[in-house]
Amino acid sequence: MQSEKFIIENDDYFGDFDLRLTLNSGQTSQPPWLLENNKYCEVLKFDDTDVLVEISQESLNDDLIVSCYSECDIDVENVRKKIFYIFDLDYDITEVYDFLDENKELNDVYKFNKGLRLFKAQFPYECIISSICSANNSIKRWTKSITDIKMAYGDEILFNNRKYHLFPEEKVFLNIPDSDDGLKSFGVGYRSSYMLNSTKKIIDEVDFHNKINKCSYSEAFDKIIELDGVGPKVADCILLYGYNKHEAYPVDVWINRITSYIYFKGQKQTNKKIMGFAQDKFGEYSGYVQLYLFNYARLSGLTEKLKSKK
Repeated sequence: MQSEKFIIENDDYFGDFDLRLTLNSGQTSQPPWLLENNKYCEVLKFDDTDVLVEISQESLNDDLIVSCYSECDIDVENVRKKIFYIFDLDYDITEVYDFLDENKELNDVYKFNKGLRLFKAQFPYECIISSICSANNSIKRWTKSITDIKMAYGDEILFNNRKYHLFPEEKVFLNIPDSDDGLKSFGVGYRSSYMLNSTKKIIDEVDFHNKINKCSYSEAFDKIIELDGVGPKVADCILLYGYNKHEAYPVDVWINRITSYIYFKGQKQTNKKIMGFAQDKFGEYSGYVQLYLFNYARLSGLTEKLKSKK
């Protein structure tokens, strides 16, 4: 067993980062990393090499302590790059803060979100299935479903006498029976057929994920929404967390209410209108504004206030 250890300091990236807040913010890219002994653990894949990564951080902006384990030689720089990608540390988040400061309606939002960053998927396909699973579902339920599917069908890797699992690849997932003792046994309900049909479409198109990566946001949206069980909100979740399209603004019932309250005097708007408004108003910051508004509303009491207005 090979092992490496390195540190990511706050000066290595622009702006704030809170590992715990980011991992537990309910983003639909994947379930949160496993928490063991105050360290967040996940297996990262590099071509044919699996690396167990453990990350700890005491509090906001403290050093990230990273330990890595593998049966093969570990390329520390590649591990570092992937961590930066997953937690969006290669993005200058101070631009988002400046944008919030310049918009008086959003001035209070930052203080509730200090250190919150995008939690992006290692595998876009896992994000697609997670996002489909999250539709009309609680965070607790969809994360359990995806975790259980990983444990049952994903590649099993043994590190330090502990079993870890990767999310199953498309061809493995497609062979899960669409039955009560198959995919439905993981609590996904009617979404099972959406997941399997979407998987088949992905497999049938050569180089699906790279094509989406190379598309503009609007082109990618038109393509992703063709998948079964993918409406506008789920499509934007997939594009934001699976393909790093920061322009995406996932609109569910709560983001509709929050955006309508702040910008439309509380008058309910259609989701389509809210999406168009976000593209015009927030542009490349749309993904972060959506993430921050949801967390802000939850922590500031705005969600409870809007509940009482229903």
